[in-house]
Amino acid sequence: MAAAIHTPSVEATVTVRVSQAATGDLVAGARAQIERIDGLRVEEIEIAGLRPGLNDTTVEAVATLSVGQEAGTEADPDATEEFVVDHVRERLADGFGVDPERVERVDPPD
Repeated sequence: MAAAIHTPSVEATVTVRVSQAATGDLVAGARAQIERIDGLRVEEIEIAGLRPGLNDTTVEAVATLSVGQEAGTEADPDATEEFVVDHVRERLADGFGVDPERVERVDPPD
């Protein structure tokens, strides 16, 4: 019997710098910038505000992120909500052009 692998999800309010040379629209640019961070995948993203700049546009977004094995939380049923939130916040803060403002767990463990 195969074991179910649970991938935690978090909701994050982030500020993302999107290059004016990025392909696609601002949503695609913000998604691509966040997904450059190992272990995070954007499930949903909504633009909440923006500030145009000389070389890039600063986008405020609310994103639902799935946390994968690379983030060290997949298939760990003992990962506490606080651990997952702190780990994702650190990953986002270490990502180039991404600044987390709020991170919270969407699906607490059973």
